[in-house]
Amino acid sequence: MGLNDFQKQKIKFTFDFFLDMNHDGSIQWNDFEDMMTRYKEVNKGSLSDADYKSMQASLEDEWRDLKGRADINKDDVVSWEEYLAMWEKTIATCKSVADLPAWCQNRIPFLFKGMDVSGDGIVDLEEFQNYCKNFQLQCADIPAVYSVITDGGKVQFDLARYRELYYRLLTSPSADAGNTLMGQKP
Repeated sequence: MGLNDFQKQKIKFTFDFFLDMNHDGSIQWNDFEDMMTRYKEVNKGSLSDADYKSMQASLEDEWRDLKGRADINKDDVVSWEEYLAMWEKTIATCKSVADLPAWCQNRIPFLFKGMDVSGDGIVDLEEFQNYCKNFQLQCADIPAVYSVITDGGKVQFDLARYRELYYRLLTSPSADAGNTLMGQKP
């Protein structure tokens, strides 16, 4: 069974928002380079040289793994169609975060750090507001979305919560809390 239209829409969001940084309709290594530049800008240069080199090495690994899984015609370009086909196969057997592709699992801490600009391990409401603004998410009611993320203040928005929401964003067949990473309420 294939993905439903809602799942395809969410996968398209991850393609456009998290990977196709130059918006040319495909993923290539230069998108990862653009990602590093954007990350440094959003974090106001707080990235040390060692952190930058570590991030670059991690992104190189992610690119190799993504290409190996999705670049069907081996042209060093992952098209939307190739990306979607990879996710159709992945989601069919994915039961937990551990079943996500390695490149995707490796991306989770990197994306979380992009939100947690204070570096305290918790994304607070102000950081989430800045994230929505910096990445131009269309979010009509940021406090309400943040309330969904924190389950009304019952859970902290830490890396574990981000990991759970990211998994749900990618795999859930219907609207749920994973949508909050797109700035939307379920």
